[in-house]
Amino acid sequence: MEIVKLIGSDVLPDDQKLTLEIARVIRLGFLQQNAFHQEDTSVPMEKQFLMMETILYLYEKCRALVNRGMPVSVLKEDKIFERIIAIKYEVPNKELERFDEYHKDIDRFYDNVLERNG
Repeated sequence: MEIVKLIGSDVLPDDQKLTLEIARVIRLGFLQQNAFHQEDTSVPMEKQFLMMETILYLYEKCRALVNRGMPVSVLKEDKIFERIIAIKYEVPNKELERFDEYHKDIDRFYDNVLERNG
């Protein structure tokens, strides 16, 4: 991170840019907690597991796109990373079945990027 702060992330290869972006998603969407938000004050272990599983699924799909030559800037156009960060607020603790929607959104995102840029 010190080197990235010094030289900027623009000079990094896309696979490393993706790693930084996923690290941001983990930091903001998983680790950072809002004690004043009803759903984020206390998060059940099952929801935590599903959140991390979804972040990892996003990483796998994005890594496949980067390996096919897609730049991270193209991946960031759809705002999928922000949508995954917002899971902790958008999915109530008692409606965990909604995580399936996010996996479908990631699949649609993957297909759309390939269709537009493939």
